[in-house]
Amino acid sequence: MMNMKNMKNIIKLSLAGFIAVMLLLPVSCTKDLLDQKPTTEVDQNVFWKTADDATLALQGAYADIRPCFDRDYYLDGHGEWVRCRGTSVTSNNLRLGDAYQGGSFNNPSSYASSFDKMYRYLYGGINRANYVIDNVKKMYSTVPASSVGALDIIIAEARTLRALCYFKLISMWGDVPYIGHTIYNNSEVENIKRVPIAQVKDSIMADLNHAFNVIPVKPVATGRLTKPGVLALRGKVQLYWACWNNFGWPELSGFTPGATEATAAYTAAAADFKSVIDNYGLTLFRNGEPGEIDVPGKADKLPNYYYLFTPVANGDAEFLLAFTHGATGTNQGEELMRDFAGRNHEGSQVWLCPRYEIADRYQTLSTGDFAPPLVQMN
Repeated sequence: MMNMKNMKNIIKLSLAGFIAVMLLLPVSCTKDLLDQKPTTEVDQNVFWKTADDATLALQGAYADIRPCFDRDYYLDGHGEWVRCRGTSVTSNNLRLGDAYQGGSFNNPSSYASSFDKMYRYLYGGINRANYVIDNVKKMYSTVPASSVGALDIIIAEARTLRALCYFKLISMWGDVPYIGHTIYNNSEVENIKRVPIAQVKDSIMADLNHAFNVIPVKPVATGRLTKPGVLALRGKVQLYWACWNNFGWPELSGFTPGATEATAAYTAAAADFKSVIDNYGLTLFRNGEPGEIDVPGKADKLPNYYYLFTPVANGDAEFLLAFTHGATGTNQGEELMRDFAGRNHEGSQVWLCPRYEIADRYQTLSTGDFAPPLVQMN
């Protein structure tokens, strides 16, 4: 057997030989070995060349902005009809960094008091949309004429996403900073000032007016925006603006409501909504029919309203503006069951539930009057 002394000598010789070989290697070989192109990221020098590149970037913007809107039903807890006893958007239940984390949803007085993450993520979405807009604009001089139409639509969709983010910002905070270009360094916005809400609203409307004239009636692909969807969003912005001017916004210093402004916005909103209803051949899911339903206590037959929330309704015309979600295991689904279902369903928590008062507001088909009030139990 080899003794330990001989083994140590062999190891020393091996190490010495390895070092000698490394020293003799040409420097250029070492440089080539280290100077590798990244395999997990695409360099800008080779990206932004084709309409497919621009489409991929737009899809990234959709994915980045979607989490700022996927749980707005929590805000119903600020009203009188829904109880929000908690949320699934905590660090223990959902991915860290969710835009809804930390928010208070169970009474109106706390509205927007703890939504710093929502504020930050909305501006992140705006920057992502600006990034698409700015880079796609540079492509016009290099792409073939056949790609120009696709680029026009991509910019219009990105502008709609930007408008959507700003609409939520002014709905929650009123006057907010407006950023219309890509930010690459935080120093650019460290001391940025808030802009009056009316000015931000005008920028939102400019984006939506442009998008309405460019985006087609039918989506380019599943989950992409449509002309009636943009029109419905524009109507909603105008409806909110009308209400703020009609009823005032006392918490927002510097905002002066105006009756004339309110009337004009109400009129414009009604026209947009009427156009959505009348001009695009849209129908309600399964023509709005209620469908069949089982007797109380059974659930073999479920109404059409149930199927509206299942994959059966994917891509249905009733969804004017909706974000797509992935399937199980993609980290893109909503935890709707956890939020709404009772505790006998897997990990459900019934975080949100209707208060009994809302049932008392239902009207009976036979008389048209309100149903008899429910009798409360412990």
